[in-house]
Amino acid sequence: MRFSFRTGHIELRHEREKDALHIVADGAIAHPGVGEGRLIPLVIVDSSSRPDLEEFIRVHQYVGAGDVTSQWGQIIGHDKTISLILSFLRPAELVAIIEFDLQRNHGILVEQTLATKALYIQSGREGDRLKHDVNLPKVILEVPEGGFAPIWEKIFRRYTTAQMRERGLNRADAKRVAKQAIEEMRKLAAIRMGSRNSAGHLP
Repeated sequence: MRFSFRTGHIELRHEREKDALHIVADGAIAHPGVGEGRLIPLVIVDSSSRPDLEEFIRVHQYVGAGDVTSQWGQIIGHDKTISLILSFLRPAELVAIIEFDLQRNHGILVEQTLATKALYIQSGREGDRLKHDVNLPKVILEVPEGGFAPIWEKIFRRYTTAQMRERGLNRADAKRVAKQAIEEMRKLAAIRMGSRNSAGHLP
């Protein structure tokens, strides 16, 4: 089964894999020994329809690193979202599409994932939060930029400028303020945890 999106297509193994996983909560985790101490974003996805993904995340903590390929894209017709398509090869074969909703300020998650080239994924349900139990199973993935950064730059600037226009700014001011807002967001990517032995997290 082939699933198409704006920047390409991917082969699916099951019908259920074509439905994008919605983010119900997010956070960030920093540890001196992981990702050079940077704040790595975490997403909790509603996996109620994906028991295979829940099992994958559960098993992953026991078997160690697996193989995964990733690709950024945009589902056709979903103009206000960005998708990350993940194809897992080990310890099980499955595809998961995580959808980042720009209207819910998920742009910062895309920014931080592109900056750190990494993402934590945790399965859950609506209402779950990282602070409820930071020890629940989660998997950290390496997410290469893969040539998406220039495309994302245009999308993010356009969308952020449109938001500023909605607040009543004229075109010139909207572009200027949008640029400043994006620059402030990107400062977060430069934050690194010190050499402390304990991990830190943001709920």
